[in-house]
Amino acid sequence: MKFLLRLACLTALLPAPAFAADPTTFNVYRELVRHRTATMGVDKAFDHNTRKYVSRFLENPDSPYSALRNDPPITNEVWWYDFADSLPIDTADKSAAALEMLQWQSGFTKARIGVDVVVDRASVVAYRNGYAAANAIKAGVDADILWKARDLNGALSTLAAGHAVALQLLRDQVRSNAPETHEARGIKADVLARYLKEENPGYLTESDQAYLADLLSFALTDNGFTIDSKGRRQLPAAYRVARVAAAYADAGSYLSPKGYCVGNDPRPGLSTQSDAITFEAPLCFVAATDRAVQSWFRHKMRQEEANVRRAHASPDESERLTHFWFTAVLALIDIAAFVEFAEADFVSELSAEGALAEEEAAVVEERATQLSCRVRP
Repeated sequence: MKFLLRLACLTALLPAPAFAADPTTFNVYRELVRHRTATMGVDKAFDHNTRKYVSRFLENPDSPYSALRNDPPITNEVWWYDFADSLPIDTADKSAAALEMLQWQSGFTKARIGVDVVVDRASVVAYRNGYAAANAIKAGVDADILWKARDLNGALSTLAAGHAVALQLLRDQVRSNAPETHEARGIKADVLARYLKEENPGYLTESDQAYLADLLSFALTDNGFTIDSKGRRQLPAAYRVARVAAAYADAGSYLSPKGYCVGNDPRPGLSTQSDAITFEAPLCFVAATDRAVQSWFRHKMRQEEANVRRAHASPDESERLTHFWFTAVLALIDIAAFVEFAEADFVSELSAEGALAEEEAAVVEERATQLSCRVRP
């Protein structure tokens, strides 16, 4: 991650862990960036920002509940069908498949029960209600992991969400690789076992937490998605963490006894514009896009981080570990909200391969660098 390592003004990034698995599928957004760069040149390929990119897919980019556009302009570009045809997709309609993958990977889909997510009776029981189940299933996190992470992190739901996704990543690595290969791959099954057996959060070791932080940091900076132990693709890590935090909110007690959803829709009277996103009140999460839930998570994370700072003027070792998770791991979710960072990373890859001049790559990297120091106030 040549580019991301230079974002020192935002946070110190952790190195990629040795256990990183070989990719089992392609990253359609990475391929889009590479195709546009090769066919259009840097100036035209990157003539947008995050908001413009989002507006190409959503009817109302300002609404957390926006529907997908029926006529996304990206599919009318002269290069689109050549791009779709170039992808290794085994389907008759490559254009539709490529569009669906971009919508999903970019965080434009939702977690509506029976529409986006299948929620059965057993899941309702395991996750405590249907809405919590929908968010947790969309995040791809098992119920035992979800609740153990919450038990050991108390009111810090965003921290618990980070732990939960890291633990699930580890479980999928453990299940996907033969035990005799674990040591060579750096897969530490004992970390998962210790965490799930622990009853006292004070006994979580610094080394185990550092390992889990390494896992999640790598996933957050990879700009792609993972394949779980059952061969199912999972959302990019930032959206997974946000959906887990949403599951915690949906499983808890709301200040409003009416809740925030009616079926798969926001309750009448709730704001459907950008002011709906605040840490003070949950969204109707199943009706919100993954990107909107991520935005809510960022507000919630900052609130919880501020609460920890106020409560511990002289932090002990436990508080230092908590602060580390907030500032050096979960802070990476701020980066994931902006396409400029992923695009700079992909362009760095092209430059390293000799497919793009360093001077051209530097233009795209500088675009993200200027944004980086404004991400977190």
